[in-house]
Amino acid sequence: MQEQPGIVPTPLEFASDVLGVELWAKQREVLSALVQHRRVAVKSGNGLGKGFCAAVALLWFIHAHKDAAIALSTAPTFRQVRHVLWRQVRRLYRPNAQLLGGKMLDTRWEISDERYAMGLSAENADQFQGFHSPNMLIVVDEAEGVSDEIYEAIEAVMTTADPLLLLIGNPTTVTGAFRRAFYEERQLYHNITISALDSPNVQAGKTVVPGLTSARWVEERRETWGEDNPIYRARVLGEFPDQAEDTLIGLSDVEAAAQRWKAEKEGVAGETEGETIDIPGEVVLAVDVARFGSDRSVILRRQGSRVLEIRTFRDMDTMQLAGWVAAAIRETSPERVCVDEIGVGAGVVDRLKEQGHPVKGINVARRARQERLFANVRAEGYWRLKELFATGEISIPDDHQLMGELAALRYSFDSQGRVLMESKEAMRQRGLPSPDKADALMLAFLESANKTRLWT
Repeated sequence: MQEQPGIVPTPLEFASDVLGVELWAKQREVLSALVQHRRVAVKSGNGLGKGFCAAVALLWFIHAHKDAAIALSTAPTFRQVRHVLWRQVRRLYRPNAQLLGGKMLDTRWEISDERYAMGLSAENADQFQGFHSPNMLIVVDEAEGVSDEIYEAIEAVMTTADPLLLLIGNPTTVTGAFRRAFYEERQLYHNITISALDSPNVQAGKTVVPGLTSARWVEERRETWGEDNPIYRARVLGEFPDQAEDTLIGLSDVEAAAQRWKAEKEGVAGETEGETIDIPGEVVLAVDVARFGSDRSVILRRQGSRVLEIRTFRDMDTMQLAGWVAAAIRETSPERVCVDEIGVGAGVVDRLKEQGHPVKGINVARRARQERLFANVRAEGYWRLKELFATGEISIPDDHQLMGELAALRYSFDSQGRVLMESKEAMRQRGLPSPDKADALMLAFLESANKTRLWT
């Protein structure tokens, strides 16, 4: 189809009107996200057209920007760059060469010195230096296999320009930058999951889109691997395997808790207007007090198993924070108020007690109730959270920071075989912020920690 002069096509218009290809729902979702978000991370099962989608994105970006634009793609090896993604690029370009213009080589499409796309190997971080353009797109294919060194080079480009970043891969790793895009750094990215169960071929039980994963393949994988196998989760469902031995709470459990919260909220919204909604359980306020300049103070409120509200504060002294906590107590009339009293937190506890508020100061470094099982109160409290998430007894809001903090928690065992949580200093050495919201959540459920049992 001939384009109208001066009209910049959207990715979906470009795919249908310029390339003449039909996309399925998840491919349309990915391409649409590039218009709305600076960073998009896509985890996908096998055989679902993610590479085809990335090829369309590269061609669209250069075609849509008529003055100056650079699109870079990379993958773990140059063979993958040339024979996987750019093979798709070349196939899409050939029948539309006259309309798209420029010159197509193995891993480069050039319209002018300032308008081109090219593929780079992820074997040398220096290759990402020296690119400058007002319009840039970076596509990382097979993103799970690209090293952190390359991601650091990409981040250097992100700081000097304002490019779009698209990560696409199979969620087969338990560490690395691609996984962090869905865990610790998920607040930076628009996340998309493509499951084989979403495939039109699987949905229809027959071949609707040639080349996509079939229902037969899914069934064979289910019988071979089993639905609980990490390989099935990654290759079929497009989910990261919860198999890291030192991970406290699996991402799937965290996401399930957020889904429960959303379902409960929608259920309440659907009740008859004007009707009083009773949420069962006691109201508890938990306060985590910031210790360092980069940390946040957090006031978290729960009722029963449901987290109702999370407030965060920065650069606030103890008296100011005590005032906010006092106001929250007056507003919500909690049955219990638990405040972290380590360090400066003691000042908040003292001030609230002076005002007559029923506050319990908690030092999580002290001896656990079940001291033969847990190194301290912090380990005991977090193990209680682990149980609540694993058994589906907790619901949390879809708060990206909270969810990322929970998914990043690690534990080990001390010399006596007791559970010990990773220290905040060790987390900082991993490049992670203090888990302030997660700590507040742990405090909110701490009183029931004596019910925990040790299991892994």
